[in-house]
Amino acid sequence: MGVKFDRLKLDLGEISSSMEIPKIRKNPAILTEAFAKRKLDPGNFNSFLKVDLEWREVKSQIDSFRQRKNKLSLEMNKKREEGVIQEAREVNKRLEDLEYEFEKIERNRNKLMLSLPNILDKSVPVDTAIILGYDGIPRVAAGKVAEFERLNPDLKFAPFNNVKSQYDIIKEYDLTDEEVGSKLSGARFYYKKNELVTLNLALSLYGVKKLTAQGFKQMAPPYLVKSYVEEMATTLDAFEETLYKIEGEDLYMIPSAEHPLAAYNNNKVFTEKELPIRYVGFSTSFRKEAGAHGKETKGIYRNHHFDKVEQYVLCTQTQAEEEINTLIRNQAELLRELNIPVRISLLPSWDMDKKATIQVDVEGWFPSQNKYGELGSHGYLGSWQAARLNIKYMPKGENEPAYVNTIYGTLAATERTLACMLENCIGEDGIIEIPKVLRDYSGIEEIKPKTKSE
Repeated sequence: MGVKFDRLKLDLGEISSSMEIPKIRKNPAILTEAFAKRKLDPGNFNSFLKVDLEWREVKSQIDSFRQRKNKLSLEMNKKREEGVIQEAREVNKRLEDLEYEFEKIERNRNKLMLSLPNILDKSVPVDTAIILGYDGIPRVAAGKVAEFERLNPDLKFAPFNNVKSQYDIIKEYDLTDEEVGSKLSGARFYYKKNELVTLNLALSLYGVKKLTAQGFKQMAPPYLVKSYVEEMATTLDAFEETLYKIEGEDLYMIPSAEHPLAAYNNNKVFTEKELPIRYVGFSTSFRKEAGAHGKETKGIYRNHHFDKVEQYVLCTQTQAEEEINTLIRNQAELLRELNIPVRISLLPSWDMDKKATIQVDVEGWFPSQNKYGELGSHGYLGSWQAARLNIKYMPKGENEPAYVNTIYGTLAATERTLACMLENCIGEDGIIEIPKVLRDYSGIEEIKPKTKSE
């Protein structure tokens, strides 16, 4: 029956993110190693270390000249000797030059710093994903049983002949109109139709209410944010081929509710008692999906706009392990309620978000493809995102605030989730039985094949 998911264990060590610059200076190897394991060019990090050293040297000179300036000011208050006045002029001129130089160095340093990926949790695999758990109950087409048994000798299966892809189902059952959508908006845009409209709304509402019952705060963020939000919430270069920018304005269409949720508490300081803070965010998301191709671009699995229920948490480092496990279990539980077999995978270092220290994908079984496909991602960021957005908390018994830790996790990318559900819920008689949790919110119990007249 597959491998039961226990829990994800975190093992960050002393440094919780690459934004802890003083610690990175003392141990640059930890980030150099992260670049190598992520298969990234370390050029930006080497440049950062060089500019950071220059930054510190110039800052030290500025501090020294400022001290001399203050001392000369005191001397001039007592006596206005020509030598003291002349030296004060020279010090002021040199200080102005250094401050101008420092501003240029700092801009370059900050730009390089914002391009750095996060460090990696010690448990992150380097080569291939590690399967943390899977249900092992997928249904497969009769013609694929032998192959399935060979690949999955310990798993049970329920073969049936009527395996249809989500793309074929939505066409046959008249659930979308891609032809008109593409004509009016371009490739991979479509109209939802008939039962799919209601089911999409039902899944969104059920997801929000499911998390609200756990104490998550409901949020519906703006769909447009300034470039500052994207630059601080993620590495902007990671989304260069993905983000839609509004021409002539400093605005981007959000690729996920995570980014505006992250920026919502920009520059705030919490008490330790207030943490963890959990949000459930609902939004439409927009992505160019440049480079995507193949079966994933057909139907409703991967498109330029989609609805999403997102989980987002601010917490302390000691709370992080429990919180990310909660987010993973929330999505896995939801998928099982939709009759979708689940697999949970710990991603390898080269396949992770640059901002994550560790990342887990929750996948659903697609019978038509005889494989699991990603339905959501969950990432622990340490203090990486909070440091960029200046979100802090006051640890109990401490005099100085510390950065919070942040975690993101999909609950449901609704169209993608429904695509998987349709494949798993269609019977050999062609009737799609709607899972109980969606019946309660949609009023739809089943979807029957459409006749030509319909």
